[in-house]
Parts: sequence; C-alpha cells; structure tokens
Amino acid sequence: MIKVSLKFLIKTCLFLVPLFIIHLLISLYVYDFLLLENIAVSYLFNLTVAFCIFSGTYFFSLSGSSNSILFYCIGTLLKIFLFFIFLYPKFVFDGDIQKIEIINFFIPYLACLIIEIYELLRFLNSR
Repeated sequence: MIKVSLKFLIKTCLFLVPLFIIHLLISLYVYDFLLLENIAVSYLFNLTVAFCIFSGTYFFSLSGSSNSILFYCIGTLLKIFLFFIFLYPKFVFDGDIQKIEIINFFIPYLACLIIEIYELLRFLNSR
C-alpha cells in the first residue's frame, strides 16, 4: 500500500510542479501581481488532501468492501469543509473575493481531482 501511495504522490507532484510554475508566471504577467502565499497554500492543501483521500480509498478498496466509495465521498466533502476552515479566511481577508483568488484555488483543486480520479479508476479497473 505504501508503494502505491508513494507512486501516486510522485505522479501528482510531477504534474503539479510544472502547473504551479506556469500558474505563477501567468499570475505575474497577466494580473501584474503575485499572490504567492495563496497559490502555494492552495497547491499544498490540495496535494495533501488528495493524497489522503487516495490512500484511504486505496486502503478500503483492498478489503473488498464498498467502504472505499463511502470513504471517497466523505473525503471529497471533507476537502470542501476544510477549504472553508483553512483557506477561505485567507481569500476573504481583504473583504471580497476576486476572480483571481477563485482561480488560484480551483486550478490545483481540479488538477488534483483529475489525477486522483484517473489513478483510482486505473487501479479499480485493474482489479
């Protein structure tokens, strides 16, 4: 299980690091300002939660029960809940949420979600 989780983490990092750099460059050149802290925290948050959800879903799928589906659904809901606890206050610190702040969260969120779903489908279809 550890080997599969580490492979997922490495694949996700190999995808997210170039995306993070591109995201920073676009944010700097298009919007003329850089919210490095918000962007970095969004990527780390989504990477961490996606890793936990993938590892937990993988662990429960090894037992052969339907708990893996339940864990994935609860983990995804928990990701949204954790966003409102940890990241939302950083985004509304100045009083309003701008489009760029929404984009700064949803780019890593969607990237992690796509990788997570792809890897889980690949694993579950191989069984």
